[in-house]
Amino acid sequence: MAAKGRTPLWGASLSWQSLNVLLQVILQLVYIRILAELLTQEDFGIMAIALIVVGVVEIFAQVGIGPSVVQFNDLEPKHIASAWWFSAGLGLLFFGMMFVLAPEVAHHYGEPTLRPVLRWISLSFVISGFSVVSRSLLVRDMNFKTLTGCALAGMVVGNLMVGLTLAYNGAGVWAYVSALLVQNAVLSLGYLWFARVPLTLGFKLSRIRQLLGYGFRSTAFNLLTYAAAKVDLYFVGEKMTTGQTGLYDRAVHLMGQPITVLGKLGDSVLFSGLSSIQTDEDQMRQVTLRAMHLVALVTIPLASALVVQAEGVTWLFLGDPFAEAAPVVQILFAAVAFRALTKLGDANLRALDGLRAGIGIKLVFFIAVGAGVFAALERGLDLQGAAWAVVAASCLQWVLTTGWVMRRLGLHLAQLGTALRAGIGLSLLTTGTMLALSLTWWQEAALAAALGALMLLLLPAWMAPAWTDPQGTLRASLGRRIPAPFRSRWGA
Repeated sequence: MAAKGRTPLWGASLSWQSLNVLLQVILQLVYIRILAELLTQEDFGIMAIALIVVGVVEIFAQVGIGPSVVQFNDLEPKHIASAWWFSAGLGLLFFGMMFVLAPEVAHHYGEPTLRPVLRWISLSFVISGFSVVSRSLLVRDMNFKTLTGCALAGMVVGNLMVGLTLAYNGAGVWAYVSALLVQNAVLSLGYLWFARVPLTLGFKLSRIRQLLGYGFRSTAFNLLTYAAAKVDLYFVGEKMTTGQTGLYDRAVHLMGQPITVLGKLGDSVLFSGLSSIQTDEDQMRQVTLRAMHLVALVTIPLASALVVQAEGVTWLFLGDPFAEAAPVVQILFAAVAFRALTKLGDANLRALDGLRAGIGIKLVFFIAVGAGVFAALERGLDLQGAAWAVVAASCLQWVLTTGWVMRRLGLHLAQLGTALRAGIGLSLLTTGTMLALSLTWWQEAALAAALGALMLLLLPAWMAPAWTDPQGTLRASLGRRIPAPFRSRWGA
């Protein structure tokens, strides 16, 4: 267990968690791509509704115990033992509740298959209840090497082995259900093995009370975050057919993959690291600006490129059965950069316990998404109108979250512009190049254009290194790898 006064291991943690997330995203995209050929849109629609219901309930089932274990500065073994017994009991309780309520939920949606699906998926409450504290200890200690191993084992065994085998044998939606349960079980066994909890210390109500204050605020924050991310799918499910719901669900899932990468980094590495330096405001400012620069440098050009190539990306990862989702995917990709940068702000909100303000921001986001999607569908704008509403709400959420971070850490608009400008500039260059290459009369000059674009990308870094790398960390790293005569220009 990490002691008070933790020193964040940024380099190793980011390396391992980046590898973890990258491999997970690749494996998940391969898995979903194959499932898209084997399952129907109705199967995906049923699973989407089931995961919404279970996802909301699971937030209450954990009551923020995991984040509290990561964020609490004075954590002791008795806190850990009490948290484990508490979360295990809640997992069993909520499994029983969902088992009883499953028929009512299935009746509401008019999908009889939802009843057994919900009952089986609700076993995940028990699984997570037994393992959430162990996982949180690994995150607190920034032991992302172990977390990577557990995650990959769960993906390979659950999705690739169990899920695809059942899907090939015609199991339909049950292939998805089985893969999810097996993946969660493998993950939990790994967490429990590597992060041992002192169970013999038993349950102490006084220790749980110390964790629950932050835990309740975290629960409200996570609930609104999850609800805002799913309210669009809820209204689509209410207003459109099951097939259209499945189509929209896959479009949202595809849009969410880049955000998942940043989200998992933010929810683990950044949250844990920032929590450990929460009393050092100068260091918080430095880390936040550096992270914002790097996130912008990656996600803004990525979002632009995805918008331009949305049709090809949709076909690549969803296949011909979901080709009609391409226009929806193209619109949703415009929200990627806003969502990714918001994840950075969320990490600050949680580490500094600014959750009261965070709850207000998430509530505004939830209302914006829900009202926007509902209005779009009522006016007959269909799935594309819903997607535009999501993009607009995502932009509003980023403005509010970034505004809080700037005020809390004493940052200025000039510092924000410095952190974002390299990403915006690179986005303009890459997008312009891709659009030029897509024109028929440029096809013969494709190689020359590509070489020219490469030179344009390298020129700003050479002529104005401080502009593209204001924190100087990339130059320092690269400087150690370039010939000595050129090092002075790069600040190495």
